[in-house]
Amino acid sequence: MSAVPLIKQKVEFKQPKSWHGREVRVVVIGAGGNGSEVIDSLAAFHHAMICLGRSGGLHVTVIDDSKVREPNLVRQRFWPCDLGQYKSVVLANRYNLQLGLSWEGLPCRFPSVETEAAMSKADIVISAVDLPSARVAIADYKGRLKRDAMWLDLGNGHRHGQAVFGALAPAMRAEYPCVLDVYPEVRHLQDDTRKSCSTAEALASQDCLVNRTITTAGLSALWEVLRYGATDKHWIVIDLKTGMQSAHSFPPI
Repeated sequence: MSAVPLIKQKVEFKQPKSWHGREVRVVVIGAGGNGSEVIDSLAAFHHAMICLGRSGGLHVTVIDDSKVREPNLVRQRFWPCDLGQYKSVVLANRYNLQLGLSWEGLPCRFPSVETEAAMSKADIVISAVDLPSARVAIADYKGRLKRDAMWLDLGNGHRHGQAVFGALAPAMRAEYPCVLDVYPEVRHLQDDTRKSCSTAEALASQDCLVNRTITTAGLSALWEVLRYGATDKHWIVIDLKTGMQSAHSFPPI
């Protein structure tokens, strides 16, 4: 008797029913090159959702304890008037004033006592951090989380980067692997805490449009969930030098 081949089923992340009829709560960790682009895109998502009749839109909490410096003004969404202010507070206030929102900026480190409440309510956590240790801290977070909380991680180098959309809650990682499942070597990487001292150095480390490109690619998965109810986008890789972009689906089951 011949063996019957096993047919694996395509995996999608479907918008939880608990998101319906209320604001979707998003926590953004990091408000620099990628993070500031994320906040700008989320403001557009919120406005679009309201226009489409989606009650509540988005509620966003931004976590970052760093202040705006002169080298940040080229490839981050800050301007000279923002110098010396906390990035998280600047971004939250900007869109609160423009759109009449009540988004929150927390000028503190993650994890901390100040971030616990936001994390416990988060439907989606978006990490836009440079340090491997910060990704490990998110993956190993021991605080209270929603069972179906998701995690979108954005990372990049000079002219390349990747976005990984997976589960934050450990119970769902077998079905929706997180960034540390895709890149397990992150746990063993050393942090580079050097900061650019000039605009030229900032552009030498990360090109002008790399943050916007990576953020747009990564947030496309979130927009599909919000607008169309589901996405199979798990892992997206971009190389600006070659112009290549590749997308990978969740592992079939």
